[in-house]
Amino acid sequence: MALREGVDVVPIYFFGNTTVLSILKHPILEYLSRKIQAAVTLMWGKYGLPIPRSHKIFCAIGSPLGLPYLKDPTDEEINIWHAKYCKEIKRIFDKYKEKVPLYKDKELFID
Repeated sequence: MALREGVDVVPIYFFGNTTVLSILKHPILEYLSRKIQAAVTLMWGKYGLPIPRSHKIFCAIGSPLGLPYLKDPTDEEINIWHAKYCKEIKRIFDKYKEKVPLYKDKELFID
């Protein structure tokens, strides 16, 4: 969509996002979410409610990608820009993970 509209994308990674809420993972919920193409999940935080816990979140902002305007991008062009996006996300993750103790020994895997 960004390529078709000619807008730029700035990669951002939030460290600690997964600590503010807990999420129930279950195969039935995954199946239902895929079937209706919307996220169906149960989440909880502070006091067992969907209120985020008081944990610090660190935001790392990458470099803008400089996407071109492509009226009808090919799959190959989309894949090229997606790979650049993933590379920049990985770069900022590796650069800033030491600032968040929970992440210092983690690796980022993007499928």
